[in-house]
Amino acid sequence: MNPGQQQALFDNTARAMGDASQEVKVRHIGNCLKADPAYGEGVAAALGIAMSMVVG
Repeated sequence: MNPGQQQALFDNTARAMGDASQEVKVRHIGNCLKADPAYGEGVAAALGIAMSMVVG
């Protein structure tokens, strides 16, 4: 995927999380990190959640 496609994926994933609780979002980011660290970090950024909330 090119960078634009990656950003679209991050944004779409964040949008799909909708009004899920913070706990669910953090858990999902953790799962994304296991699949691909860059994906997890991109989703976290799109959701506005600091990585320290996920791995800390």
